[in-house]
Amino acid sequence: MSRSEKTDPAPSLQWMWANIFRKGDVDQVAIRESIEKTPLFQDLTKKELRRVEESLYLRKYRADSFIFRAGEPGLGMYIIHAGSVWIERQGEGDSDDSAGSEPFLELGPGDFFGEMALFEENVRLVSARAHTHAALLGFFRPDLMSLSHQYPRLGCKLLLALGRVISDRFRASLTGGPGRT
Repeated sequence: MSRSEKTDPAPSLQWMWANIFRKGDVDQVAIRESIEKTPLFQDLTKKELRRVEESLYLRKYRADSFIFRAGEPGLGMYIIHAGSVWIERQGEGDSDDSAGSEPFLELGPGDFFGEMALFEENVRLVSARAHTHAALLGFFRPDLMSLSHQYPRLGCKLLLALGRVISDRFRASLTGGPGRT
């Protein structure tokens, strides 16, 4: 046993914390292709896309692990780079575990969710759980605010695109149309 193994009581915890806020270190071309296909970023120039890409964080989730749970504070949105995610609502009287959750939407590569957290500091109304192993790109409120401050034109484009997506999703929920953009 090496010295580092003796003094490090929880190497798996180190991996977990390193994974939480690590910037993407996988194939950047594939990540760029993912964000180029995302409707939020379709009107951005190549230079603006690179700036957004620099603000994304890669997070990996094992199948059946929660990305977030209903009732937790919303910190940002996620773009699915690989894998699939279930969006679930808790049934009445359900506990925090997955026992009573009801998947109502399955999302795959190129889809995104959690965008309302970019606008408000509020709790999540639904849970998101990795259905398969998943690689997600996180885009968080402080990064959006920083981009908007440094590059007002880019910030304006992002906020207008987010507003359009939220409006489309709200309209779809009222008319019973598709819930994804």
